[in-house]
Amino acid sequence: MMTFFPIPYEDELLYSILARYCIASGNISAKSALDDIYGNRKVTAVMDLPAHMDNLINNMPLSNEFTSDVLIEKHTLYPFYSAFIPPERAETIKNYMKGRKGGSIYNKIGLMASSITMNHYFKFCPLCIKEDLEKYGCLYWHRIHQITGILICPSHKVLLQDSKVPVRGFKKHEYIAATEDNCKESSKVVDISDKDLEVLESIVEDITLLVDSKYTHKPLVWFKTQYMNALMKKGLANINGSIKQKELITSFVDYYGDNLLILLQSEVDVHSNHNWLTDLVRKKDKTTHPIRHILLVRFLGISLDDIFNKKINYKPFGDGPWPCLNSAANHYKEYIVKDVKIKYSNDSKKTMGIFKCVCGFEYMITGEDKEEKDKYRVTRVKTFGPVWEEKLRTVVQERLSLNKTAKILDVDPVTVKRYANKLGLETYWQERSFNRESNMGSTVRLEKNATDKKNAYRIEWLELRKNQPQKSKTELRKINSRISSWLYKNDKEWLDENSPQLRPTTTINKRVNWESRDLEVLNSVKDIIQEILVEGGKPKRITVGLVGSRLGSRSLLEKNLNKLPRTKEYLLEHTEDIKTFQIRRIKWAIEELQQKDMELQKWKIYRMAGIRAEYMKDLNEIVNEMIEK
Repeated sequence: MMTFFPIPYEDELLYSILARYCIASGNISAKSALDDIYGNRKVTAVMDLPAHMDNLINNMPLSNEFTSDVLIEKHTLYPFYSAFIPPERAETIKNYMKGRKGGSIYNKIGLMASSITMNHYFKFCPLCIKEDLEKYGCLYWHRIHQITGILICPSHKVLLQDSKVPVRGFKKHEYIAATEDNCKESSKVVDISDKDLEVLESIVEDITLLVDSKYTHKPLVWFKTQYMNALMKKGLANINGSIKQKELITSFVDYYGDNLLILLQSEVDVHSNHNWLTDLVRKKDKTTHPIRHILLVRFLGISLDDIFNKKINYKPFGDGPWPCLNSAANHYKEYIVKDVKIKYSNDSKKTMGIFKCVCGFEYMITGEDKEEKDKYRVTRVKTFGPVWEEKLRTVVQERLSLNKTAKILDVDPVTVKRYANKLGLETYWQERSFNRESNMGSTVRLEKNATDKKNAYRIEWLELRKNQPQKSKTELRKINSRISSWLYKNDKEWLDENSPQLRPTTTINKRVNWESRDLEVLNSVKDIIQEILVEGGKPKRITVGLVGSRLGSRSLLEKNLNKLPRTKEYLLEHTEDIKTFQIRRIKWAIEELQQKDMELQKWKIYRMAGIRAEYMKDLNEIVNEMIEK
């Protein structure tokens, strides 16, 4: 049993508190200290998610005010690792920590299945050390510094450094305190861009919120739904729940950059649909490391408060009610429409809204509302309804022209005609048309008899030619397609004989000096390929298509390369097949890892180079040779 328990310092890890106890208690051996703390010499000194917490509380001095829950929440990494797991599982993990099931914690929380490994050494902030010495007279392990993904001290915004104390596998029954000897400041320079540092600082803020705040645990389906709605708002998923995988992956990698994602052990292969990012937004029963949730949340432009506490809804047309756009109704443009169905249009590949008013008017909008004025647009009217039809009857009785009638009803003349026929209305414009045909001597009214009908169309065509003597056959067809179409189908031979003769076309012979063009293109191609080889970032494969795009004339190379023999020969020598390009990417990946002083492991090289699994076997020997050089 412990005779005292050290007062915890600000944000001190329980491991650190117990390390200070071991020093202050004067115990000669580590196992004697474990007897004091747990009453069990076989307990492992665990940094992040320790077990046997109830034993620890029972072995504290009687006057202590601590509980297992307080120590777990305030002095372990439980709040961070449990943040995105379901409430029942979070409670189970906490019970494991209180009891003796330490070996089951990592499987239950999902860390064993994660590709993110914890820090190899305890980390410290050089500036925190100085402050701690001045304030407390000793050093201690800060809880926040030990979280994977924390590369910068939240207080001082400087890069954390590795101590000499391993987190795993070294004196597993001994608690090792932070000291000036094992926390020596390194002169090693880590090359991180200002942009990446800014992002890392924001990630630190989010991790600090997870550790310090009391977010309520949510079921996994809550987060999947939140992410799906946020993706739809961002245009990376549709209303049917289909995610635009390639666009999502590319946008995500572009947002963070490969270097930062590698630093956070969260790189994404843009050539594969099977990675942690797609699993995070698609698989409803799979847990994911908290750092990856944070990366996705920030990419989607939302906050942790939003993702935990505010239900994210996809509302492509805003909140209802919506305006009725029935110009025949006395409530025209008033916001009274409450019935809306949101679907996905396979034709336009856009979100589609179908709005139905109590007056029977039903209209469709394709594409989201971007501005307030978009609420008054109509892609198509599905049903005009009884109110509009009654207004049509009323306007028809006023004996107005077709165009005026259409303007009053806010539709095109064809729609007016169609609905007038549907409702069996006798209209002024039909009556006027009939009278005009009867009274005009120069126009032959179409008869039911087929011969008379043919003659009537012939006369109309000849009159059209007489009135438009300068027009070609095609231009005449556009002026009156009704006549030309009927004659083409029923009297084609006569139509051909009585149509304007085809006008001779003038061909301009523009000869290309291909020899001169070849030399000109060759010089440009050489410059472009050199630029591709020396430009920074992840290598791009040299192909005819890429060179042509950079040249600004891709079709020239793809369709006329045989006319450019010198250019063709140069391209054949310098374009890359898949394997040649893979080898160049591997060389680049090795150089990048070496610059970061990272260990040259094959999986890291393949991941950075973006080599898919099916190609690795053929490349293993080449990679081994490169590593040995």
